[in-house]
Amino acid sequence: MLSTSIRRRDARDRHTRTCGRSGSALSVRVRRAVGVVVSVPVLAVSVVACGAGSDGAGDGGKKDGSRQERASGGSGGADSGGSAGKSGGGGSGGGGAAEEKRLASALLKSGDVKGYRVQRSKKDALPAQNTVQSYERKCSAVTDVMDSDPERARTAYTNGVLQKGSSPSAGGAVQQVLLASYAKGGAEEWLSDLKRALGGCKSFTAKDGAGDKVRLTVSRGPVGVVGDDSVEFTLRVRQQSDSPLVFTVVRTGGRTATFMSISLSGKPQPVEKALAVKQHRKLAALGGGR
Repeated sequence: MLSTSIRRRDARDRHTRTCGRSGSALSVRVRRAVGVVVSVPVLAVSVVACGAGSDGAGDGGKKDGSRQERASGGSGGADSGGSAGKSGGGGSGGGGAAEEKRLASALLKSGDVKGYRVQRSKKDALPAQNTVQSYERKCSAVTDVMDSDPERARTAYTNGVLQKGSSPSAGGAVQQVLLASYAKGGAEEWLSDLKRALGGCKSFTAKDGAGDKVRLTVSRGPVGVVGDDSVEFTLRVRQQSDSPLVFTVVRTGGRTATFMSISLSGKPQPVEKALAVKQHRKLAALGGGR
């Protein structure tokens, strides 16, 4: 499934080969800059494979809702961000297009952190078909980080690619951030669930939207370093262990910023702390996040 030889080559054609192609959350293949074919989780697919829009705010959109929303008749649709449910409500700043626009306004912009460009994604980062489910319920909070249908429903979200250098992979990793809002208490509950799961889920099996099984291994990193709460962990897909993914989840009130970094060197490479700190401050400035 994975080419293990490292061949330096120009891989710009990955965009045209993968853009617009549907795929499951753990099996979309992207040819990275060093010439290795890897599977990239759903959060990275739309940005890495299909490019991004300009940084800053954009028009709101909708997506297919979470488990809870679909059960109660929530609606969807989607470009660049998403919302599940009606405006207002919750304690996190609400949901719907209005909250999505607030999140977009708080998304990191080029120049916020020296050396980084940020582009808001043109595509929905979490299309409804991209689900990832753990076979062990106690580990669900881990897979929820890249699941379009998480246990703790997102009421609105937006995302963008972080670029250091001349291309998304020039810094040695492909990196992205997803900002999300939740119903009252949802963000706090997810972080609590996630920390508990990371304490007991070192290796487990998950199933993606296409029904494919994958074996995942997890190692926990620092906790509570940034924001009101935070947790960092490294996720490896057994079939692609040379491409570790580092997730840094930062809670700001009732909102979260989830950073994903896909290493191109084989060694885990988390996002720089300055990015997480700046994003936390921008979300905090929105207010109304509890």
